[in-house]
Amino acid sequence: MLPNNPEIEKSVLGCLLMGKLDYVLKLSELDFMSEVNRQIYKTIRELYEHKSTVDEFTVSDALDIDNALEIVAGLASYVSTPENMEYYMGILKTYTMRREIIKASMKAKEMAEGERFENAVELKSDVLQVFDIAVYDNKKADNTLKAIMMAVMDDIEEKFNAPNEQKYFTAFYDLDKITAGLHPEELTIIAARPGVGKTAFALQLMLNLAKKDCKCLFVSREMSQVQIAKRILSNLALVDGQKLRFCKSLVDSDWPKITGILTEIENMPIELNDKLSTIQEIRAYCRELKGKGSIDLLIVDYLQLCRSMKKTESRRQEIEDISRQLKEISLEFSIPVIALSQLSRDSSKTGREPELHDLRESGSIEQDADNVIFLHVPKETDEAADNFDIKVIVGKQRNGPTGYIYLRYYRRTFKLCNLR
Repeated sequence: MLPNNPEIEKSVLGCLLMGKLDYVLKLSELDFMSEVNRQIYKTIRELYEHKSTVDEFTVSDALDIDNALEIVAGLASYVSTPENMEYYMGILKTYTMRREIIKASMKAKEMAEGERFENAVELKSDVLQVFDIAVYDNKKADNTLKAIMMAVMDDIEEKFNAPNEQKYFTAFYDLDKITAGLHPEELTIIAARPGVGKTAFALQLMLNLAKKDCKCLFVSREMSQVQIAKRILSNLALVDGQKLRFCKSLVDSDWPKITGILTEIENMPIELNDKLSTIQEIRAYCRELKGKGSIDLLIVDYLQLCRSMKKTESRRQEIEDISRQLKEISLEFSIPVIALSQLSRDSSKTGREPELHDLRESGSIEQDADNVIFLHVPKETDEAADNFDIKVIVGKQRNGPTGYIYLRYYRRTFKLCNLR
């Protein structure tokens, strides 16, 4: 028998019948092990959702069990006062959690004993999904505007009196004037046609923030850890990235630059991960890092190369699920999330400045994103030059203005800098 407490179940039902109906939607049928108690709850919820009167008479009349009125009326005897509802709910939800953990453990055991997984990564990912159980938080939140405005003023004063530059300012000064930096709980999409410099831009943002001790997770589905690390080394040591690919081309003057910057790079709070293939794995790993206090920023390169374990009918629906979960990650862990995205082929062919509808699978991405930043190289630019200007266009900002700036891109070292 799974853990359960029929008396607590009856106490919760009694409180609902005594007027605590605002708790109905916080409960589910899973919270009730007793079949009779489950039927009573189901009836109360159906009446509530149909905006019908909920009392011992209407509930017992709708129930298809013997002695319904006597059973329903007797629930009040399990309640000393309906004001104890939060206490009863906390106990009830603990029993629910215990049962769900036991069920998840049995499911995980079954999965581990089975033969359907090709590798350990897939097995771990599915097991983590099984244990992703929602937890009831019985902390009472003050949602009045007065309480929220007090929190707003505390936030404003803290940032106004901060002695140093804001933690999430990108160090691209003109861009920060438009966006006020990155923001926790916001999803930012960086989009461009292939070869324009999406990854270079994202890496530069990450390096700028890491220098301020911002803990960054860079998830790449396009390049390996070694390839990304070489780009970082090229950027910070100012050594031609091509030389780091063809190492015999390095000259004597390059080695002091490389060795001189290694200590700084090694001390940066950056993690590069090229093994997380699904959005569920990314989310689970972010949860693990958040528990250790080791993540302030997530960057995913790039969105269209991610996969979802959720069964969908089309690739478009899969992208919608990935996009939505990236937004949920930003909310769940209160961090900025940056996802790189491809543009549609039509935008690449015409060479015009990109627009929101150019985002590949644009509907869900545009809807979920708080900010969309496009990178564009004007037609007249010689992209074969050692450096040239990239137009950075803020095409959407949910909580601020749109606009554009220019950054200088040093192609050989993957470095982007302010023009002034």
